[in-house]
Amino acid sequence: MTFKNEEQILDLIRSCGQVNSDLLENEVVEFKEYRSLKALHDKRKDLSEEIAAFANHKGGTVIVGIKDGSNVKDNNWSKQLVGTELGDPIIVNDSIQGNLQPRQKLRTAYHAINSVTYLSIQVERSVNSLVSTSSGKYMIRDGRSSRPLQPHEVTTAINNLRAYDWTSQTIEDIEYQKLLDVHSISAAYADYVARKDIADDEQPSLEQFLEAIGVTSDGKVTKAGLLFLGKSEQIKALLGTYEYRFSWIKRNGTLKVNEVWDGNLWDTNIKAKKHFDDCNSSEVFTFKSKSYTCKLLDVDAFHEGFLNSLVHRDYMLEGMVSIEFDSTLMTITNPGCFFGGVSPENITNHHPRHRNKALANLMMNFNLVDRAGMGVKRMGLGSLKYGREFPTFKEANDTVEVAFSAKALIPAIFVITVESSEDFGLMELILINSLYKVGHISVSDLLKRTKHLKNSGWQEIKEIVEQQQFFELCGNNSGVYVKISKSWSNNFGISKNFKVPRTSEKYVKLYDFLNAYGEATNEDVSNLLNQSTSHTSLFLKNTEFAKRLGNGPSSKWVFHND
Repeated sequence: MTFKNEEQILDLIRSCGQVNSDLLENEVVEFKEYRSLKALHDKRKDLSEEIAAFANHKGGTVIVGIKDGSNVKDNNWSKQLVGTELGDPIIVNDSIQGNLQPRQKLRTAYHAINSVTYLSIQVERSVNSLVSTSSGKYMIRDGRSSRPLQPHEVTTAINNLRAYDWTSQTIEDIEYQKLLDVHSISAAYADYVARKDIADDEQPSLEQFLEAIGVTSDGKVTKAGLLFLGKSEQIKALLGTYEYRFSWIKRNGTLKVNEVWDGNLWDTNIKAKKHFDDCNSSEVFTFKSKSYTCKLLDVDAFHEGFLNSLVHRDYMLEGMVSIEFDSTLMTITNPGCFFGGVSPENITNHHPRHRNKALANLMMNFNLVDRAGMGVKRMGLGSLKYGREFPTFKEANDTVEVAFSAKALIPAIFVITVESSEDFGLMELILINSLYKVGHISVSDLLKRTKHLKNSGWQEIKEIVEQQQFFELCGNNSGVYVKISKSWSNNFGISKNFKVPRTSEKYVKLYDFLNAYGEATNEDVSNLLNQSTSHTSLFLKNTEFAKRLGNGPSSKWVFHND
């Protein structure tokens, strides 16, 4: 259900003066009498049950100040319009919220007809969880009445939540011309036909275009479409208040930009990108007597971070998507929590699931978001190639935050990664950053640093070393390492090279064998290294990264996990 506007509410109230109000009640409309504030207060638990029932079904509207039709004599339906005492809608809202778990976004307002006051309370369908009363009762709307959910229905309702998409709902009885912004439509249409390279005589009509991209469904505007191309006042009236802010504080503390706006996502993306371009200055640096120019922040990383905040935010929560830039850190925050099993720990390798599927599909039509779920990877690539840490993700107080470092870049890393013809993945970039000025890293430490990546194991490390000219594998009795090859030491700022023993290759072979098979006998190692039994025994005895299990001929060697 979409929130009803003022005129729709007034039409419902006026209709109660002409027909039995019982006939006007349905799965999304309920009438209550409650003439006084005391009656409203005393019946707040009953009212909360109705609101919970609507929230667990399709959403709905309760109008207070309408007498039950069964209590009216002689079909004098105008007697149903009894009205209710004027109160503070905020207090009414809080009173109902206190009896709901979890709290819901309500729209509470008073209306007047012929000097008689009425109260409307509206709630949308809850898409993240079932709603109960404070006493733990789960309600559902069933036709013209509300009833408790049966135990088996609770399970079904929870399963239905996972498949529900709020943005796919259509807005009934309002033509698209009244809902959508003509300038946004024109710009989106021009972008669409240009990007698709559609010939003039094959270009779709406006209605065909809106249907093709998902702004409308069977001619009706979807909530995704209203969010994407809608008029600001219609978004606010029918969906909620969604604001956006861009703040830029310069190094000296001067507030350069602090703009707050509302509007559709098409215009919001353009405005935010302009602010970003204004603050994303070019920098000139010198590396090995050669001058280079680069932007302060990676454009693709910002694009992915901001567009992800728009497509993944929880639109059931009103609030602000904010971008804050203080010249050393850029933070993007959006209302809502992580969705579909995503967490800050697994976000780099979790298969993406969209809370707002229809909106995501619509934005994919304009290449604003990625079908392959590469957004987080691109954010990481955009940061690591500057020699900065991987973006951080955080969830707190019903918000999700991603933060990008904007500290001074490391020239050597930037030149190696940006000027090279190679395509670097996250693993390679983490390696490059880890080895800068250090020269080597143990494989065990590298695996700990990259455990959040989807493809990060010994096999991947071997493949990277084989493919990239910068890296070499070496080993000693303590472990196996990835090091910078000697010819690249100067580029990585390394003044002291890692000392490689003559037995290095043997340690690498043993490490590889244990990774492949999990264990090795003395005979296995002798054959692997092509050496005598006595040499093998001495070699294994001095190997700290392996330990022996058992004694005698049946003993085996495995990784030492300490």
